[in-house]
Amino acid sequence: MSEPTQSFWQRLFSWWPRHKAPAPQLTIKDGVWLEQRDQGHYRLGLSSDALEQIGEISFADLPVLDGDVLAEGDDILEVESDKAVENFKTPVAGTITKVNEGLIADPTRLNENSQTDNWVLDIQSH
Repeated sequence: MSEPTQSFWQRLFSWWPRHKAPAPQLTIKDGVWLEQRDQGHYRLGLSSDALEQIGEISFADLPVLDGDVLAEGDDILEVESDKAVENFKTPVAGTITKVNEGLIADPTRLNENSQTDNWVLDIQSH
C-alpha cells in the first residue's frame, strides 16, 4: 500500500516548527511559586505542596497593597485553615503592581489549587 499523497500545505505544516507558547517556568520557594511574566515582572501564588500541607483554607489576609515595596522574605499572605495558621513570604524583592483582591473576598479560591485563581500578587523586581 502506498502512503496517501499530502498536499503542499500539509507537507509544509508538518515540516514547519510549531510555535507553541512555552509553559511558564515556575520556581517554588517556601511554599510560594514564582512565575516570571516578563523581564523583572513576576506573579506569586501558593504551591500545591503548601496547599496540601495546610488543609482547607477558611481565611486569608493580604497585608500588602499595590505600590508597596517589599524586601525578600517580607510577609505577603497569612492563611488560616483547619490545620494551621501560616504566613507566606515573598521570594523576591520589588514593588507590588497588583494584588489578587478576590482572595480576600473569597479565600476558599485558594483551595481550588488553580494557578489562574490562587495567585496572590504581581511584583516588579528592582
